[in-house]
Amino acid sequence: MMEGMLAKFLRSPIPEIKRVFKTEDSRFIVSVGLKVSAISFFINLFIYYFLFQIMRLNFYFFRAHGSPELLDQSLFFDSIIGEAVDNLPLLFAYHIFLFFIGTYVGWLILHPFRRIGEYCENVLENPNTIYKVEEFSTYKLLTRFSEFFFEFLRESRKKGVIVTHSIPPQFSKIHKPVADKIFMLHFGLLMVIIGISSAVFITENSSSVFTSMVELATKTLSNDKTVNRYFSDQMYVLDDVVVMTIMLIAGSYILLGIHLYAKVSGAAFGIFSTMRAFMKGNYNSRVHLVGYAYIRDYTRKLNKYLDYIQNNLAKSESKD
Repeated sequence: MMEGMLAKFLRSPIPEIKRVFKTEDSRFIVSVGLKVSAISFFINLFIYYFLFQIMRLNFYFFRAHGSPELLDQSLFFDSIIGEAVDNLPLLFAYHIFLFFIGTYVGWLILHPFRRIGEYCENVLENPNTIYKVEEFSTYKLLTRFSEFFFEFLRESRKKGVIVTHSIPPQFSKIHKPVADKIFMLHFGLLMVIIGISSAVFITENSSSVFTSMVELATKTLSNDKTVNRYFSDQMYVLDDVVVMTIMLIAGSYILLGIHLYAKVSGAAFGIFSTMRAFMKGNYNSRVHLVGYAYIRDYTRKLNKYLDYIQNNLAKSESKD
């Protein structure tokens, strides 16, 4: 059990950080981490800039009403954004955490391809190696068919010749990438968690700024109904900021999910098509993906295994 846990850890994204920028797959993993954290970070900057402009207008309002304590702009901002400034270290720590969450997402995205590559590498040495599909693995089309395909090759190696096998109906009529509900569910749940935490963080800071400003107005300005109403009604602006934050975060992470899925869906279909063509008798079929450098190492291992099958089993079949 301990050996299994150690092996899982060694395959986790943490050790791979040491290989950052040395391989295409590690670059992909880092880029996903940057994208996940950058979305929240830049939305934070946008919201804070928006709030800053509102604070500037309020400063001019204070000055126009002759508040002698707050004629200095720096003093005014120090009075209302103190708590938000105190939260800056937490803000940066949160986005560093998001970066590592993003690298884990990148690692998960490549995991099914990595498993195929590792299996093809291991099965050349040990023909009895069994390809196991994880229960909640993504890219259902690829993982389910690869399980069927590798079992077909394993049986062929046992008999010393490529056996005849029909393609199951659920796989024979697929001619383009299909939506992967498992991937969408896993990624969607993760993005919901990230989105909610980001929205809560931004909302808390925005609320502290508005609350400080209203308290400052109550203390320094005359107890005028118009003034009080002016600042009280700005809480509705805060509600709009919250809604805008949620919409920006939700929309941005949905687009990120579509973008990341597009980065691998074509590759998954290409590998599936190659396996299916090989089973149909096209033993020269190999995976040749353009624009998927981060998957190239895994497809090379698959191609190497197919070369072995063709050179050893297909020739035996022709001799018979």
